[in-house]
Amino acid sequence: MKKLYPAIPLLILVLLVGSWGVHHFAQRRLEAGIADFRASLGPGATFSYATARPRTLARGAHFTAVTYHNPAMTLVAADVRLGGLTGNNVQGEKIGSIVLRDVKVMTQDSTISLDQVALGNLVMPNTARVTAETARPLGFDSLVLDTGTFTNLHLAIPASQTDVTIGRMTIGQYGLGRSSHLDLEKLATQINLTPTRRIAVEHIQLDGPDFASEVASLIQSGHLVHERHPQTMDLKKVEIASTHPMLQIDHVTTSRFSTETEDKMDTNLTNLTLWSTGTDNPSILNAFGYDHFTGNIHVNSTSDRSAGHVHLEPLTVEAPEMGNLSVVAELDQIPFDDMAIIPETARIVSAAMTWEDRSLASHIVAGLARSRNTDVETYRQGLLAMLATSDDASMRAMGRFLQSPQDHPLQIALRPMKPVNLMMLGVALSMAGDPSVAAPLGLTISTP
Repeated sequence: MKKLYPAIPLLILVLLVGSWGVHHFAQRRLEAGIADFRASLGPGATFSYATARPRTLARGAHFTAVTYHNPAMTLVAADVRLGGLTGNNVQGEKIGSIVLRDVKVMTQDSTISLDQVALGNLVMPNTARVTAETARPLGFDSLVLDTGTFTNLHLAIPASQTDVTIGRMTIGQYGLGRSSHLDLEKLATQINLTPTRRIAVEHIQLDGPDFASEVASLIQSGHLVHERHPQTMDLKKVEIASTHPMLQIDHVTTSRFSTETEDKMDTNLTNLTLWSTGTDNPSILNAFGYDHFTGNIHVNSTSDRSAGHVHLEPLTVEAPEMGNLSVVAELDQIPFDDMAIIPETARIVSAAMTWEDRSLASHIVAGLARSRNTDVETYRQGLLAMLATSDDASMRAMGRFLQSPQDHPLQIALRPMKPVNLMMLGVALSMAGDPSVAAPLGLTISTP
């Protein structure tokens, strides 16, 4: 044992020299990596920091007071830690983990701030310059990310006076061809225009979409790609409000399965409440004598994208205060690439509806009486007498329904000679007693 004592100082010296050598090598490699990164930034871009220290075996680094700037945006982070650096010019730079604290991203139109960004197994695109001998470098849409967590995100867009906050957002399996996962907690949006609008969702979960392919499609064509991944969406506690509550939904679930041309979707809305916008801006609820709607909605649909066709089987609405509706329908001219114009283009090919009434019928009769400045009971009795003596079977069925709504569910069938525009359905139903209208629409009304 005594013979080992003289070797101990030598061993310590070797360790000290070795650790200094490893640190020196790591520092040199870090400086070389920073130089290469700066050289690849392109015109008008800069990268600066207060301190930079290498991590173990030159496989990572710790930066403080980082600033990255290019003509389009500026990114500032108080602290950046990278680990597990590997990769090459062909496959792109691989980062095992990267954590940024106190982050702010500023563009001409918006500012984003976050408490922390934590990314795992990130593959950065190859940013080598394009030459005749090399392939075009990968774009932002070609990032690959196994996991990403974003904490306390705040987005401000001054031009539209919009603020968005997210308590926590997690994305998983981002990359071309991957089925991704997105999880958001406490999403809140406020639009400070007049009138103010507030949108809040307690929790959002998406599984299945290929987010990277969607980004690539938007960059290349401006349109979203049609995906064939099975997808699910789950939302909890959705709220929209202004100076008063406007909409609340306890729970929304959607599942979707797609082929090249067909989509099958199943959607449930649980405890949906819609409020009237008030007497200063009356809605259809006001016209029927209600100040809100509460109910559950279930939609099961099959869409043929190539034909612009949708089959509903069924659409059900269960409203304890008003009644229950069930609809089976065929629609065409559905603009899948621009769903905002559905009311203008969609047509009804055929439809069958069943209404089980609880209070809606009496509210409608009362509203019609008020619009004619007539006593409600007097108007009701006159209407029942007119329907009972009608030569049209559909009108007599309507009379039986209005006489005792709870005992006679109303069944309406629509089989027009040619498809009718969706927006014209209300007009068509209001003229159901006119044979010149009802016959071309194939409109029949019955009660069981």
